[in-house]
Amino acid sequence: MAVLVDPPRWPAHGREWSHLVSDVSLDELHAFARRVGIPARGFEGDHYDVSSERLADLQAAGATLVPAGELLRRLVASGLRVPKRRGQQVLGSWVEVRPGGDEVHVDLVVSVEPPPAATTRGVRGLVVDGERRVLLRRPRFAGQDVAGQDVAGPDVAGQGGAGQDGAGPAGAGPDRWALPVVGRGRPLGFSRHRPVAAGGRRAPASRWRHIALVAGTPDDVVLADGDEARLVAATDAGRACGAPPWWPLVVHGLEAAALGGGR
Repeated sequence: MAVLVDPPRWPAHGREWSHLVSDVSLDELHAFARRVGIPARGFEGDHYDVSSERLADLQAAGATLVPAGELLRRLVASGLRVPKRRGQQVLGSWVEVRPGGDEVHVDLVVSVEPPPAATTRGVRGLVVDGERRVLLRRPRFAGQDVAGQDVAGPDVAGQGGAGQDGAGPAGAGPDRWALPVVGRGRPLGFSRHRPVAAGGRRAPASRWRHIALVAGTPDDVVLADGDEARLVAATDAGRACGAPPWWPLVVHGLEAAALGGGR
């Protein structure tokens, strides 16, 4: 086991916080966090934020206290480091198991910057009218997008696209509504899909895939022949889409729009 924690020196919300990491695998980190009762919402892509009050408990459970610089060096050397730009916020993370047993770590990230173009496999729009209704679309064919293309393009983990139901703000079946495809918009965030390599380590960034969420307008929406579209009350839109795990990113976008952050 190589679970590391640095001294609580990062102030936020009136408390001081430490970073808890593993320099072996995310599986080890998540297992340790579950064992000591750290909530999943504390995960930030490559570490858990833990308050100073938990430090003694973490050490008693086997975490090694190291200086912040050493923790960062060992995290980078392990290949588990996930760079985070200023202004980004991880809303949630989970692990998906693909057909064949491959695992993909999915992060929901709030960001005013778009994800890397080279690994972006879809752009979805949050289009809201003056009555707080969200524009949704339902494709004619299950798992397809504009012009019959797969919703996510090339695979995420060698086992299908990032746009499958639950994976990101994308796919929809024949009886499932989803956010529409858009050609442009103001970035709100993205879902990041990181395949798990051998030994629980993350795959190289070139194998990551992203689905972007942007604030769009009706003029930005792209519909294929046979697609349906309708406006749904913001309070009901998540349910119409099947209450997918990526919906908190949409809720965050709706709250930003309500505070005057829309286009």
